[in-house]
Amino acid sequence: MRADGTPVVVSGGISRSLKKQHIGGPDSPYDEKWLQTLLHRHPTCLPMDQIEPGFPELVPVCMELGLPCGYLDNLFMTPEGDIVIVEVKLFRNPQARREVVAQALDYASSLFGMTYADLEEAVLKSDFDRAGKPDSLYSLFPEADTLEEPAFIDAVNAKLARGQIVVLVAGDGIRSDAEDMVNGLQSHAGFHFTFALVELAVFQGRTDEDLIVSPRTLAKTCMIERGIVRIEDNKNNAVSVTVDAVAPKATSAQSITSEQFFEAMSKHSSSLPDALQDFTDRCAGIGVYPEFRRSLNFKWDAPSGETINLGYITRNGQVWTDFSGKHAQSYVGELAELFGGEISQSANGSLYVMVGGRGPRIEKLQDKLDGWLVAMEHFQDRFSRSMHDEDGE
Repeated sequence: MRADGTPVVVSGGISRSLKKQHIGGPDSPYDEKWLQTLLHRHPTCLPMDQIEPGFPELVPVCMELGLPCGYLDNLFMTPEGDIVIVEVKLFRNPQARREVVAQALDYASSLFGMTYADLEEAVLKSDFDRAGKPDSLYSLFPEADTLEEPAFIDAVNAKLARGQIVVLVAGDGIRSDAEDMVNGLQSHAGFHFTFALVELAVFQGRTDEDLIVSPRTLAKTCMIERGIVRIEDNKNNAVSVTVDAVAPKATSAQSITSEQFFEAMSKHSSSLPDALQDFTDRCAGIGVYPEFRRSLNFKWDAPSGETINLGYITRNGQVWTDFSGKHAQSYVGELAELFGGEISQSANGSLYVMVGGRGPRIEKLQDKLDGWLVAMEHFQDRFSRSMHDEDGE
C-alpha cells in the first residue's frame, strides 16, 4: 500500500503542514465540474512530461465533447495534432475507479472511429468555458507553433485512424490498482494509445479560498502495435497482458512519443527503426538508456551523480554529439574518426561532429552503431578511472 507524505510550506524560517482538502460532497463548492474547468484553464496541471515527454505544450480545445457514448470531460490537443482526452472523477470507492476507466476507454473508442471533419463538428458543439465559439478547430492553435492546416488535418486523421492518443483519468485521491486496470484494457489491446491515472491532490492554503493543487502520475501504460500491454506503477512493478499476436522486435514498451520517433526514422530508411531499437537495447547493457523527447537522447547516469547525454538523434535524421567537460575531446574525437567527419565547437564551448559541414545522417551510420557503442564504453571507462584517480589523491 502506498502512503503519501504531507506537503510542508516553509516561509521565512517558519514551516507548516498543508491540510488535505477533500473536494466533492453536497456542501463543497469544489466538485468534478470545478476540477474539469481547472484543467481546461490550466492544462499544465497534467504531468505530460512524465506521460508523453515528446509532446509539445497542450492546448485546451473544449469541455463536454459530445460522443456517441456520452460527453467527454476534456479534450486537449497539441499544435502537431496530438490528441489527449481526460475523464475527471472524484473517487470514493474502487468500483467508481473501474467504471471511469471503462468510460474513458469507451470515449477513446468513439474517437478512433472519427475523421478530422467528424471531430471538428463535435468540437464546435462543445463547451469553451469563458471563450467564444471558434470559427474552426484549427483556429484554436497558435500560428507560430502549429503545422500548416493541411498537414495538421492529415496528422489528426492519421492519429484518429491508428488510435494514437493519450487517455487520462484524473481525480482526487486516486489509488492505482494494476489488476483492475488490466480488466478494462485487454479488449482494447492493439491500438496505439497511452493510458494514465493522474491524481490531483488538493491542499488548503492560508485561506478557505486559497488552494494548492499537486498533480502526479500514479500509473501509466504503454501500448505497442501488436497488442502487448505493459503497466507500470511508481514501484516499477509491471503486469503484462498478451493477446493473440506476435511480439514486436523491440524488447521495451513504446510510448506514443517513441512510436512517432521510429515512424519518422522509417521515412529515412525502412531498416532504421529495427537497427535503432537493437542499438538502444545493447546500450542498456552498459547502462546507457534512451530518453524520447523531440529527439532520441542517449543518457548515462555517471558514478559522480550527474546525468550525461552521450548524443542524440533528431526526427529529421541528424545526429548531434554536443559535448563539453571532462573527456569531451577524446569521446567526440573518436566519433569524428568513426563517422568520417571533423570536430566543431559551438559558441558555448561544446564539441560535436560535423560531416561535410553538417550533422551526420543516421541512415548513413547504421553500419557504425557498433563503433558508437564502443566509443561510449571507452568514455565510461575514462570517466570512471579519472574519478578513481581523483579519489586516490
